[in-house]
Amino acid sequence: MKTIKNLAFTKDQYQRVLNQQYRSGGEAIITLGDQPNTCYKLFQETKTKENSMSDNKLRKIEELYRRNILYLVKPLRTISYNGRIIGYEMTYDKDDKSLSELQLSRKQLIRVLKQTRNILMYFDSQDITYGDVTANNILINTKTGKITFCDIDNIRLGINGIDIKGYCLSRYYTKTGIIDRRADAYMHNILSIKQLAYPTEYESEIIRKLSEQDYPTKFKQPAKEVFASMAAPETFTGEYVIQYIKR
Repeated sequence: MKTIKNLAFTKDQYQRVLNQQYRSGGEAIITLGDQPNTCYKLFQETKTKENSMSDNKLRKIEELYRRNILYLVKPLRTISYNGRIIGYEMTYDKDDKSLSELQLSRKQLIRVLKQTRNILMYFDSQDITYGDVTANNILINTKTGKITFCDIDNIRLGINGIDIKGYCLSRYYTKTGIIDRRADAYMHNILSIKQLAYPTEYESEIIRKLSEQDYPTKFKQPAKEVFASMAAPETFTGEYVIQYIKR
């Protein structure tokens, strides 16, 4: 069984790495790695905890390291500082851009959305629910067109659940009481509607429109049943609406 290795930061190394961060989020920062084509995800200190990675996240990173899961960035090493696991090193490609950063044509968007649907269905076959299916977490290589999902520590992998749920996923969970394969379809549908019909709208506004039966017009008739079911997630059909997009 493969065991993930650990990179122990010295104080000087830790401070240097913090100074070269290029992205930050609610719980962690992303910095360039010391090796080519790698980056670090380092969890930040909060009022309630020190800068450390949770056991739940660690178990997922260790399992992903052991398995060859396609379409995900690859964890390479855990990272420790002062005896605590504070993050991990992963693969990085400077030509990868998030979907939210790119200006794609309608035809290109449809292709990407269909490919990401297929990827999410593949994840389901690997006992993975990705969960936070948003434009920020979908990477597209500008040279090869290859699609990769990032934020790998926040997925559901086997019995290890999702750590943080955004607005749409929290709503889905509140209504259904479960994060299952339909959750990814639900999230992907929100993404598809936003990208193809309401690019400037917040997800909460899209959900409001669906609840008022104000459906986007660029989908075929069968999509209306899916939209109606999304207004009450407990009745969601589990279908991916991208299959009903008009050309």
